[in-house]
Amino acid sequence: MISSRVVNLTTARTTFAYEYERGFDLRSVDLIIVFGYVAFIIALGLKGGGKQENAADVFTAGGRMSGIFHSICVGLSIAAAYFSGLSFLIYPSVVYSDGIKILACLIMFPITLIILRYWFFPKYIGAGLKYPYEIIEKRIGRSARTTAAGMFLLLRVGWLAAMLYAPAVAFMAMGNLENHWFWPIVLGMGLTCTVYTTLAGIQGLIITDALQMLMIIVGIVVTVGYCVLNVDATAPEVYHYLKSSGHLTLFDFSLDPKRTFTIWAILVGITTANAGTYMADQISLQRYLAVGNVKDASRSFLLNIIGVIIVLLLLAAVGLATASWYHFSPDLNLPASADKVFPYFVANQLPAGVCGLILAALLAATITTMNSGINTLAATFTLDFRMTYGKPMTPEQQLRYSRYACLIIGTAATVLAGCVEKLGTIFDISQKLLGLFLGPLLTCMLFAVMNKPFKPIFWLVGSALGLAAGVIVMAAHFSSLYVAPATFLTSFAVTAIGRLLYKPAAKAPVEFVMRAG
Repeated sequence: MISSRVVNLTTARTTFAYEYERGFDLRSVDLIIVFGYVAFIIALGLKGGGKQENAADVFTAGGRMSGIFHSICVGLSIAAAYFSGLSFLIYPSVVYSDGIKILACLIMFPITLIILRYWFFPKYIGAGLKYPYEIIEKRIGRSARTTAAGMFLLLRVGWLAAMLYAPAVAFMAMGNLENHWFWPIVLGMGLTCTVYTTLAGIQGLIITDALQMLMIIVGIVVTVGYCVLNVDATAPEVYHYLKSSGHLTLFDFSLDPKRTFTIWAILVGITTANAGTYMADQISLQRYLAVGNVKDASRSFLLNIIGVIIVLLLLAAVGLATASWYHFSPDLNLPASADKVFPYFVANQLPAGVCGLILAALLAATITTMNSGINTLAATFTLDFRMTYGKPMTPEQQLRYSRYACLIIGTAATVLAGCVEKLGTIFDISQKLLGLFLGPLLTCMLFAVMNKPFKPIFWLVGSALGLAAGVIVMAAHFSSLYVAPATFLTSFAVTAIGRLLYKPAAKAPVEFVMRAG
């Protein structure tokens, strides 16, 4: 394959105009693929949702999803829930600009698996819980559960809006769409996810999440394969470029806290974030309770790790592939922002139908994240607020209220997505938001699981100081990966010191009463 490696301005403009027109010519093919996929996923989720009679059926499937098949689905669902449309964009952009340093985080997954399998799951699932934060109220008190639920709401509502905004912008770039398409795309994705989540329940979401995880992998493989087969260079030339440019450097041992992807920032920051995600985030906790036993939860988490590793490696391959592509085939119209390079590549290089496949994969990631977030936040409203402080409800009232909560949460996140752009760089902001709130939540959950009751005021003070520590880390322009460790270590230390100063009785001071009716 012989072609010029230097594109002059006239040629670049002509090529861009052709690709823009080609996008419109092929849009019908791509839209058929996308809408056909969406229709199939919705039908599958509604059919697989099973019979729903109360809040437990909607939010934890009543613990009925045991067995090998359901364990596989839950494992893929956990992985899919955290590989949002944002992840589908950010990891290729990170590797495109900074190389594969982010992959150093993979060495911590086996340690995480051991901790969950032999410590967390036996204590958490063995506590006989029906709802994710029920253990906090049982062992620490109702006020701690309410505060934790409130922090989770703050964390995930903004996160949902960000997850919806970023893919919408990518869709516009991939489809060569004008700005006036933003709201139709956001409303279409947001409202579709909201209605679907309201009707499907957690069981339907888990089944479709598993399928969507496979769809994401297919989309990534197609992109990498196209680059490998069509890049204007030989394999040795590509390898030499990637090595000389530093893209293949895995470890950065710099002690500069302002460098984002040093080995220290990755190991400390991502390990803390993973612990918070897998042990204190209701999205994960819901799925553990759905399988109902330690063995199946452990199997599901192992499959989750395998899925995460595969997708991370593939997304890194996308970043390396696009970096090589545009090094050997320069494009003067290439976006300056690394976050927009992958969508630009999809829109201007992939052939008919393949672009639709990638759009469907991105939509799969977005639907998965939105569904999981809406369902979990609705569970927080229903279980941690309404059923804790309101009057007892019948199973039918629980079901109706939980569906109303899904509608309200989904609609609110959809509307907020239009305001995300005003917050600045959405990718960095989302990382910092996760770090700010996961640290205090992880502290509270660890003390609850260890059955170490404490006076809630110490955790509240620790959480406030932890948030302050996270803000200081951001103000100092340190790597955003240090935000989560700062908030966690501060809140944990203050809570532990407070517990030493004030030791409550062996039993939790507040008796837990199930108010399900």
